[in-house]
Amino acid sequence: MSKQHQILEAAIRLFVERGLQGSSMALVAKEAEVATGSVYNYFEGKEHLINECFLHVKRSEVEFLLEHYDAEASFEDRFKTVYTKIIQFMMENCSYFRFLHLYAFSPVITQETREKLFPLYETFFKLYEGAYEAGVIRSPDAPEQHLSIYGGMSFLMHYYYVNGVEITEERIQSMVDFAWSALSTPTHNTATQQAQG
Repeated sequence: MSKQHQILEAAIRLFVERGLQGSSMALVAKEAEVATGSVYNYFEGKEHLINECFLHVKRSEVEFLLEHYDAEASFEDRFKTVYTKIIQFMMENCSYFRFLHLYAFSPVITQETREKLFPLYETFFKLYEGAYEAGVIRSPDAPEQHLSIYGGMSFLMHYYYVNGVEITEERIQSMVDFAWSALSTPTHNTATQQAQG
């Protein structure tokens, strides 16, 4: 693990556990087991650091999703796989998930940082566009559609985490099926249910 990666991982843990105000650059250095000057070699200050943490987490998430993405699968299978893998990423990367839950919509994350995410999500934007053109999903507004589903899953996962609820395969499947029902057109959804029945 590079020193920069080490600092990012330490900062993510601290931002989750202590919040932005309670996490000084010196504390990040201590957590990362590096000199304070090393942190400033990579990051101008705390706001720059938290924005880089955000990009680091989102890049890791996208890499995880693309590992399992089959561009030849049906639209329904692709969507369901993406949503399943999002939940698995949340479960397997608890500090990342908690970081996103706390800071994804925080004003400390700049617009410039958010715009850097758009190229990362090109595959998924094309998925939404293609599915809409094929009449499979209801809306062409990919970012809004994704955010509403992702936000709902994130909130529910946070609820499970806080209340110590076991996240079973059945719960995951239920979340994914609900997301697909909300996204897909009524005609396509009915056809899917009939095929499964």
